[in-house]
Order: sequence, then structure tokens, then C-alpha cells
Amino acid sequence: MTSIKKNYIFNLLNTVTSLLFPLVSFPYASRIMLADGIGQVNFFQSIINYIVLLSSIGIPLYAIRESASVRNDEKGLSRVSLEIVILHTSLTALGYLAVGIICMTVAKVTVDIPLFLLLSTTIFFNAIGCNWLFQGVEDFKYITIRGIVVRLLAILLLFVFVRTRDDLMWYAGFTVLGTVGGNVFNLWRMRRYIKPRLHRLGELRPLRHLVPSLRIFVLNLIISIYVNLDMVMLGFMKDSTAVGYYTAASKITTVLMGVVSSLGTVMLPRLSNLIHEGRMEEFNRLSRKAIDFVFTFSTPLFIGLIVLAPSLIHLFCGQSYEPAIRTLMIISPVMLIIGLSNVMGIQVLYPQRKENLVIYSTAVGAVINFSLNCLLIPKYAQDGAAIATVVAETGVTLTMSIIGAKYIPFWLLNRQNLIVILASIVMLIPCIIVRNYINNDTILIIIVPLMGSLIYGIIMYVTSNPVMVEMIGLVKNRVIKSGRNKY
Repeated sequence: MTSIKKNYIFNLLNTVTSLLFPLVSFPYASRIMLADGIGQVNFFQSIINYIVLLSSIGIPLYAIRESASVRNDEKGLSRVSLEIVILHTSLTALGYLAVGIICMTVAKVTVDIPLFLLLSTTIFFNAIGCNWLFQGVEDFKYITIRGIVVRLLAILLLFVFVRTRDDLMWYAGFTVLGTVGGNVFNLWRMRRYIKPRLHRLGELRPLRHLVPSLRIFVLNLIISIYVNLDMVMLGFMKDSTAVGYYTAASKITTVLMGVVSSLGTVMLPRLSNLIHEGRMEEFNRLSRKAIDFVFTFSTPLFIGLIVLAPSLIHLFCGQSYEPAIRTLMIISPVMLIIGLSNVMGIQVLYPQRKENLVIYSTAVGAVINFSLNCLLIPKYAQDGAAIATVVAETGVTLTMSIIGAKYIPFWLLNRQNLIVILASIVMLIPCIIVRNYINNDTILIIIVPLMGSLIYGIIMYVTSNPVMVEMIGLVKNRVIKSGRNKY
């Protein structure tokens, strides 16, 4: 098995466990904290996410590319990483200055300062984690093992200590632990790559990374406008309950989307390294495989999510989250739309240092999102925010495919993708019929995915979809290899 396939398996496992954490914890917590409590935590966390964004100024994404480019140079990797760590640590201090100002001036935060401060530890854990370093050198095995252990611990503690609505602080603390708490262990692991003894203090120039990081910061800031702004605007324009409903819908979507988007975490350092070495033919080949993978799996996933929206909300959130069903149906297409824009922007244009094109495209989405939020949230609450997100993400993808066409080595509207769309529609019809005849949510969540996957898989195999053919080939090779080893 090639290293990129091993890395994808490790990263997929890490992504699945990171997504299972909210998938396991949220149904439990949502029934105890209800929409109001969940909404309060996520409203505060959305504000903290902006501070994390400001204090990291695009460093994580920039640092993956830079560390990947010099990963074969021990001293070069150590120097680049140490300089970026110094820069990030300095900026984190400014982040906590912002936390103090918000605690003293924002009325909706002053009502529960301890909760806000607890959630603000995310800023600290984000700074010391340096996950970009392990991604840049493709140390995905370590990231996976560390993540699984910490998340299992967080889930266990959540079930033990969170029992009533009064345990909101415990819920917030274990949420932080399960999300970024494992970064503490990175301090020990970093010694393998960062070696201060190789450098004199005078030769380090951390500020040289400031301007390039700021370019990525502009990109991240624009992206965050329609990633976090939905909840922030819902919190200010409506209430915590609306944020809770929106959180329920977006978490389910994020879980499924993360399985597909995990490919990007593996591909970015590899594609950056190929660009650095001038291997454009290999770069184009991997880029086309990435888009095929995303389109083939995201399309049936979001269509299936629309069918199962009532059952998923009932089962994972409870009957009190009924208003979130329509929100989930509306927002489900972002699984495909964001998957496509991630491949084009982060995996294709960014390694080619065409981040300006990504910035222009995301700026279009940010303007659309903010404008539609202002128009739709007052009347439609969480449903309005979902509509705004889908339209904004569509705008990003279309803009990126038009202005970046020269640098993108594939075309979305081709015969293969049209067959994927038709196969997904064919799969949809029997799934809807089954849903209309079965009322048990648990049975539906088992039967519909199995039946849909079987129908879709058969169509993909008959039409010789390259992603499906390659996956079947990999399985056959593993089975044959396992049989040889056995005998």
C-alpha cells in the first residue's frame, strides 16, 4: 500500500473519530441541555473561533505548505517550524487581550463570563498544538492515535459528570477536551522535528512568515464569515434556541462531510511537495482523482441525508428539535458544494500559490452570506441561515471554477459526474418509498443507507466508475494478500 493510501486511512480514521465525538456526545447532551443550553455554548464558541482565527492569522494552512516543502531538510524544517511557533505564540497573547475586552464590553457574554473563559482555552490549545507540523511531515499515525485516546476519555468523562442542565460548564469543558485537548501531547512529539540546538537565536526570523500568513488569514477570515457568522448572527438577531436548532442540523452535516473532506488533509502536503519538486503531471493526476472521489461520494450522501433528516434529528437530538428537520434538509447540499470548493481551492489552487483566486472567490461567498443572513434570519431564523449558507457556498464554487479554470486540471460537468447524479436520483426513489412505509427511525437509519448504497454501488460498478473500480481493486488486492499471508 502506498504512503498516501496509508495516510488517508489513518486520517480517515482520525476524522471519523473526531466526528463521532460530537455524534456520540451531542445526542446525550442535547437532551440534557436542550436547545437553549447547546445554543449558548455554540454561540460563545463561535465568538472564540473568531479570536482563534485572529490570533493564528492563517498560520495553520500556510505552515502545512511550508513545512511540507522542506520536510526532507532536517535543519530547514526545524528552523521554519520554530520560527512559526514563536510567531504564533506571540499572537496568542493578543488573542487573550481580545478575550478580556469582550468579557468587559459585550452584554451577551458578561451574563456568563466563566463559561466564556472556559471555552477560550481553545485559543491556548490551538497555539501549542502545531498540528500543521505533523500534517506537513505526514505523521498521520501519531495524530490518529492521540486523537482517538483523548476523544474516548472526553466521552467517558462527559457521561460520568454531565447529568443535569446545571452541568453546562462540565459539558463545555469536555467539548474543549475532545476537540483540542489532545494538543498538549504535541509538545513532547514536536521534539522529533523542532531542534532549537541547531539554531542561534539571532538567525531566526519569525516575522518573515507574517506577510505570507496574512494572505492566508484574509482567506480564512472570509471563509469564517459564513462558517461562524451564521451562529453569531442567529445569537444576536434571534436567540440561543435558534442557534441550538441550527447547531443540530450543521453538526450532522459536518459529520458526514468530514469523511469525504478528510482526503484534503492528506492531499495538501503531498500536492505542495509535488509542486515544490516540479512534478506537475503527478500533481494533475492526483487532483483529478481527488475531485472524482469527492463528487462520487458526496452526491449520494447529501441526497440520502435529505431522506433521513427527520429520523436523524429525532434519534440524535430528540423530539424537541423538530424545527431542525427542515434546516437539515436545506443545508445538506453543502456536503457536495464545500467538498468541490475545497478540492479546487485548498488542494489545487493553494499549492500553486494562487491563493488570491481563492480569496476573490470566498469574498463573493462572504458578501452573499452576510447579505442573505440580514434578509432571511429575522423572518426564517435557522432556516434562513441555512439558505444563506447554501447559496453562498454555491457562489464560491462557481466563482472559483470560472476564474481559476486555467489552473484547475479537470472539468466538473463531464459524463462521469452526470452518471453519478443520475445514479443518486435513481437511488433516491426507492429510499423515499421505504421511508413512507416505515415509521421506526432506528430501522430507517439502518435500512435506507444499506439499500441506497447497494443500488448506487451497482450502478457505479456497471458504468465502470473509476473511483468504484479502484476501491474494488484495492479490496481484492488486500483479500488476496491476506490469503497468501495466511497460508
